[in-house]
Amino acid sequence: MAEGAKVEGGQIVDHSDGREVVLRLRGIRTQFGDKVIHDHLDFDVFRGEIVGLVGGSGTGKSVLLRTIIGLNQAREGTIEMLGVDTSTLQGKARRQMLARTGVQFQDGALFSSLSVTENIIVPIREHAELEEQTMRDIAALKVALVGLPSDTGEKKPSELSGGMRKRASLARALALDPELLFLDEPTAGLD
Repeated sequence: MAEGAKVEGGQIVDHSDGREVVLRLRGIRTQFGDKVIHDHLDFDVFRGEIVGLVGGSGTGKSVLLRTIIGLNQAREGTIEMLGVDTSTLQGKARRQMLARTGVQFQDGALFSSLSVTENIIVPIREHAELEEQTMRDIAALKVALVGLPSDTGEKKPSELSGGMRKRASLARALALDPELLFLDEPTAGLD
């Protein structure tokens, strides 16, 4: 943990200015074979901040996102998310942390055999015990929230334009009203 920061009530608070740290990376090293992508990266995000990472293609933005959410393993360093060292999380604790985050991948990563509504319901079904109609109502709300026509919910991803698929994947990322939202190239291909 950084100097001047401490855990209070399960949250990391940076006492230099009192802001709550919701994401803290320290000494992150990612690499594939001999190719080093990030070398001892330190990075903080505070509650309420909107942070954008900008860089050329192939510079490691998506690798960093995938490392933060646990799809890639960092060779070195620690990641603290919402006050918890994510390397210590397993099983139920890991699933609970994932329920507090939303992710929109670069290509949308929608399940092609499911409708947009069914795609949005996937994380809800995984993390909340709700009636089917309630889940469908939430999905319809998220479809409207991202600016898609109401009939989009019953369509399959293959029936949508690239921009509509991007919006549908954003609706899925927002399904659980996450505390942290990770978006990989959220404006690419919007129509």
